[in-house]
Amino acid sequence: MRTPWSPTDFLSQAETHGGLAKNSRFTVSVVPPTSLNSDVQAEAISFLCKSAEIPAVSFDTTEDRVYGIQVLKPYGVTYEPITLSFFNVNKFSPRIFWEDWIDHIQPAKSRNMVYYDNMIGDIKIYHYSEDARRPEPGNENYYCNLREAWPVSIQESELSWAEDDHDSAAFDVQIQYKYWTRSTVANSQAQRSADAFTDSRLAQFKKTGDTSRGF
Repeated sequence: MRTPWSPTDFLSQAETHGGLAKNSRFTVSVVPPTSLNSDVQAEAISFLCKSAEIPAVSFDTTEDRVYGIQVLKPYGVTYEPITLSFFNVNKFSPRIFWEDWIDHIQPAKSRNMVYYDNMIGDIKIYHYSEDARRPEPGNENYYCNLREAWPVSIQESELSWAEDDHDSAAFDVQIQYKYWTRSTVANSQAQRSADAFTDSRLAQFKKTGDTSRGF
């Protein structure tokens, strides 16, 4: 019988596959519908996404009886919604952007729902290895694109005198989509054309003399 692996053996084997992935090495790009009218540009708030999810997918199944034995069989696929969590800023730019998208789908005044093709966009999620040259699209080791995506709900932002931190004002956005596609490298110019990120997502958090970001 083979002896259990030691931690050294485990890490050595993991290194042959590029090392263990770190969940903090990611960026998100939001591509809204072209007809969305908002004063907040998607690329201006994408760096504020503090957590994201690589989506789940599962089969819808039914039990089929064959000669007295029930056999589980698939009949469809369900693409589970994901949650994006955003830091807020003093200008409330992230909330304004998502509220504008919600109002674009169904304006609060008219309650007229827009056509499906006019309400959908894309959500692009990138993951980077530790040895990536820069944590930006084009250097990723995994790329996931949520096709025909749209916001289902925006969670409340908590305000309280009892605590004062960035996480308290953060909020979640639930995203529904039709399906998602995957690639190990987003190697086409078309895929990267909408991802006008700055040099690094983390670099956006530096405190400079510019107070326009709300920090």
